[in-house]
Amino acid sequence: MKIYVHHEGQPEAEAVEVVPEGPLRELVGPVTGQPVVLLEDGDEELDLERTFAALGIVERAHVFVGQRHRIDVEVLFNGEPRTETFSASTRVSRVFRWAVGGKGFDLSEADAAEHTLVLASDIAPPGDTHLGSLDDATPGRVAFRLIPKHRYEG
Repeated sequence: MKIYVHHEGQPEAEAVEVVPEGPLRELVGPVTGQPVVLLEDGDEELDLERTFAALGIVERAHVFVGQRHRIDVEVLFNGEPRTETFSASTRVSRVFRWAVGGKGFDLSEADAAEHTLVLASDIAPPGDTHLGSLDDATPGRVAFRLIPKHRYEG
């Protein structure tokens, strides 16, 4: 079966063929330290000795492989920061929903639709990018700005 593996520090996922009865450890390969494997948007580390099937990993599932489990996120909007800690497998789209929601900046639905998250480099990562793929320069931390979309449109 094919699954998609998101690696720490690499924004693009890798398509990998695995056997459902095979151990999750085969995704990790030789690494230093204790690797962390998480289902997309999941908070619980997966047991590397269990099989893909036993863990409920299905065809076309997305998993994150890295060294860090948690990522501290800061979002800046109109000079005000909001911070939260997320799993490294959390997608940018989930962070956006938090940032525009009641625990973030509490924007109306119409205002939220007119905004996007960008990194310090002014790059707006795709919504399906995992946070752990974005913290290469600042391990364990990702900073965004919530800005109007029209800055990036023609």
